[in-house]
Amino acid sequence: MKRKASKFEPRRITMLRELLQMSQVKFAEKIKISQGALSQIESGKSQISLDTLRNLSTELNVNCNWVVHGTGDIFHGEERVKQQETPSQKVFVDVKIGDFPGIPLVGEEAHAGYIESHEDPEYIKTLRVYQIPGFENGSYRLFEIEGESMIPTIYPGEIVICEYAEDKESVENGTLCVLVTKEGIVAKRVYYYENDKKLLILKSDNSKFKTYSLESKKTLELWKIRGKITSVFIESGLVDAKRMEKLENDLEMLKREVRKLSDNKKE
Repeated sequence: MKRKASKFEPRRITMLRELLQMSQVKFAEKIKISQGALSQIESGKSQISLDTLRNLSTELNVNCNWVVHGTGDIFHGEERVKQQETPSQKVFVDVKIGDFPGIPLVGEEAHAGYIESHEDPEYIKTLRVYQIPGFENGSYRLFEIEGESMIPTIYPGEIVICEYAEDKESVENGTLCVLVTKEGIVAKRVYYYENDKKLLILKSDNSKFKTYSLESKKTLELWKIRGKITSVFIESGLVDAKRMEKLENDLEMLKREVRKLSDNKKE
């Protein structure tokens, strides 16, 4: 007996657009169709074309099988790997500086070691430990960020102060988080797909990086970002100062041009 093919559901396009937090105008522009055409697709009055499906895939990293049939992950880039269904128990290590609690730092060079030994108390004790005012009570980690996917919110080399999310499902949509997986340690904005808490949607603040999905069970640890340690504001200040200097120079040049025009009229 042949299995009946799944029918295209227009609501998945609306769902996808809302998930990416795009207006119809912005979404239509991204996949290279008009806003009117998108409205027709979302309302079910028009079928989605192959060209539009291709643009969804290339421009937004969307899995076309999910769009048409509702099967597979929403976004490309997912490889299914077998993991134990039983969640591992988190090991918290009480690290102190003298008589006061400290926060272990997972530097960029320590990412691989942390992924391998994040539950080993002896390993955690080998990490450098710091005291951060306002973060004395709780389960915290410091992570050094690599890569540019969260610019302008977080820059490479900045250190984020994170609180452990013991209950992943309690994390609100759009929360800045650090996720520890077997593949690496990344900072992203975390969203849940509809009411399915088993699937995380990971978004970058840098529009050059594509959104992708991740099964919650593949996350070894999830940390909510509560603050950051940065020196980028110094560089930003220099940039702002240079912009102001350029604007002042441009304004002065404009004033000179106006004076010349005024003098020519008088003559």
